[in-house]
Amino acid sequence: MNFLPKNIDLVKDPTLSGVSLLKLAERYKTPLYVYDWEHLQNNLDTFTQTFGEKTLFRYAAKAFICKAMVKELQEKGWGVDVVSGGEMFTVNQVLKTLKKVLFNGTFKTTKELEYFIDNEGGLISIDNKEELEKVNVISKKKKKKQRIILRLNLDVGAETHPMVLTTGHKQQFGISIGDAEKLMDKVVHYENVVFSGVHVHIGSQIKDPERYYLAMKKASKFLQEHKECLNDTAVFNAGGGFFSPYTEEDTEEHKLEAYRDSINKGIKEFWKQDYKLIIEPGRAVVNNPGVILYTVGAIKEDRGEKPYLLVDGGMSDNPRIGLYGSEHTLFNLSNRSEDRKSFVVSGRHCESGDILSEGAELPKDTKPGDIIMSAATGAYTQAMSSNYNRVPKAAVVSVQRGGERVIIKAQDFKDTAIKDA
Repeated sequence: MNFLPKNIDLVKDPTLSGVSLLKLAERYKTPLYVYDWEHLQNNLDTFTQTFGEKTLFRYAAKAFICKAMVKELQEKGWGVDVVSGGEMFTVNQVLKTLKKVLFNGTFKTTKELEYFIDNEGGLISIDNKEELEKVNVISKKKKKKQRIILRLNLDVGAETHPMVLTTGHKQQFGISIGDAEKLMDKVVHYENVVFSGVHVHIGSQIKDPERYYLAMKKASKFLQEHKECLNDTAVFNAGGGFFSPYTEEDTEEHKLEAYRDSINKGIKEFWKQDYKLIIEPGRAVVNNPGVILYTVGAIKEDRGEKPYLLVDGGMSDNPRIGLYGSEHTLFNLSNRSEDRKSFVVSGRHCESGDILSEGAELPKDTKPGDIIMSAATGAYTQAMSSNYNRVPKAAVVSVQRGGERVIIKAQDFKDTAIKDA
């Protein structure tokens, strides 16, 4: 079951890296995010070994970020891909510089751009012509030259959920080839930006490596036609989107080598010179090492075909289910009976859409107080968590070789209102 953390044992007293999950739930209360840190480290190492140490790894902070994560990335020689001032501030708190940071996103505020440039920011991925002009003005004001890459919007038909597709004419991301051609005329005349290459990100959960080949082929053709604008070795940013399994049904193998080969093949289609490759893994690094623990509060037997099982978390700690209709396998850690039935598992929020599962197969005698685990919840859960209904955010604990540490503290009631005027 490769959607689960590598070091999990659900046979008897359920453990993760030798640490009892039930005791973690008792000690830190639920909801609780728990990460198999060794699994996360192995994922980073696998990417490095597969793509090679010359690759510029920029971990996608939007999947999950905290100081402990930044420290781990630093130790592994990785940089970070950020999309906000908050993300870059977290990185800067640890590293005291943004040299190995890529600033991404469709809209970057003046305040964010100034902070990035002031702190030696590495690369800015330009998403529109207005942004290019803004970067040049700010850099000129600060008497600096900022390295940039252009994010291209290429219609390559990535086969993924429409809500995680990030390329094509119906998407807001990036610059069409036609507009990018016009923009290159401005790039060469702007004195305070340094054109360094191109950026393509076709979406998330991409199963077909061929899509990367098609995207990078178009990107290399564009750069070949504008190679005179480069001042250094060309940068090709292939984005992220590498597939990560969510359920036991996701049994198809998705080897990183296939993605690597397709990306490089596409670049070399038109680009015959040296280049630096950037990739931005996020979900594929942190998703499967992470789980969320909940406590059953009540069971309602009088609802339709399936009883409703109510837990103490929901859409504030994992909004993916409501946003994308995503599926997460649920386990009863307190009861491993094989005599099962189907439950609708509901969150605690005042929303009819706060459903964790429409049909979780759990022990028939599941009862209030049992600890439920939701698997494959390491990416886009804590990062997208909210204080909806003024519910405090949950703690994050990492476990490794029989030890544990709190890497994000739980909020209290007062924390949800601390900024009120």
